[in-house]
Amino acid sequence: MIRKTDYFKLGLFTITGTILFLAVIIILGAGRYFKTDYLMETYINESVNGLEVGSPVKLKGVSIGRVAHIGFVVGEYVQAAGSDLRYVYVECEIDPGQVGIATEKEFKQVMSQEVAKGLRVRPATLGLTGQIFLNVDYFPDDGDAELPIEWKPKHTYIPAVPSTLNRVEQAVASISSTLSSLKKEDLEKIVGDAKEIVGSIREFLKTKGAQKAGRRLLDIMAETHTLLARVNEILSDPATEQLIPETTRAVAGIRSIVEDSRNDIVQAASEAKLAMASMKTAAAALERNLADPRVDKAMSKIGPTLENISRASQELTIAVGKVHGLVNRLNGVVATEEGNIHAIINDVREVMDNIKELSGDAKRYPSGVLFGQPPRQTVPETP
Repeated sequence: MIRKTDYFKLGLFTITGTILFLAVIIILGAGRYFKTDYLMETYINESVNGLEVGSPVKLKGVSIGRVAHIGFVVGEYVQAAGSDLRYVYVECEIDPGQVGIATEKEFKQVMSQEVAKGLRVRPATLGLTGQIFLNVDYFPDDGDAELPIEWKPKHTYIPAVPSTLNRVEQAVASISSTLSSLKKEDLEKIVGDAKEIVGSIREFLKTKGAQKAGRRLLDIMAETHTLLARVNEILSDPATEQLIPETTRAVAGIRSIVEDSRNDIVQAASEAKLAMASMKTAAAALERNLADPRVDKAMSKIGPTLENISRASQELTIAVGKVHGLVNRLNGVVATEEGNIHAIINDVREVMDNIKELSGDAKRYPSGVLFGQPPRQTVPETP
């Protein structure tokens, strides 16, 4: 028989359990309500089957947040409503403590800089369960795979690239499409040609030419091995190690000289171009002059003129020979009469001195030169 006190205890136990359950839920979830997360969004153009709200977001394998919302872009942006693009909209909550950024504005600036360096979002499979998480990493080679957008993202935007599984599916589909486009006759022909090629190779290998070619190939491989050994020996020489930096410095010096002389080279090229143009003009003018009939007439007169010049040069040579003989004779005469010539020169010098003395006396006593000695001077007497 149940007493009233049992109902009271049961009710008290139920109320207490409910209060404890609610307290545990509040304690465990209160941190999320009082915590500020940074919002990030991306757009995926493939199936996201296996990606759910709460799926982890990892940066290079480190969990930095969770997926907060999954939908379609047309439901978030009016600009995409009339577009044929049906992208999947994924909004994520990023933990500030994990990324080490104090403010959301700074987070947006940093993510924009990292996106320029190749930061992308790629859906990845979590183990063998089929669940998908978002892997944030650097994929600079996938820059061409970014999705085109016609609107301005509300939150921090990181472009998404196709997942590895999606690429494998596209490759398999492409191979399947290529194989399906081939007809059975084409495949049989390809197989037949392959068999024929293999048979030809087999027959060729049985001939003496193939054996000779094989020996020649072995000789070439031996020579190559010897050459490589020699190259290794040369490269291991300390002089070669010193030669490489010296060559680098020489190339740098040449490059510096070329860069310093760039203006001079350009100016020289311009001057050469002008000179070539002048030469072309001169050549054209010369061609026009040579085409003038008067030039032909003048050229016809050049021949006799050259003959006259040749005869004159011969006569001049003869005259020069005669002058040379006369000079030799004069040299002989002078050498023979050298003593007499010296005596004549001395006599002439004495005559010139006498004439000079006579001219001096004529200046002082002109009457004395004509009539004799000058009159005696009278010395006055002293009183």
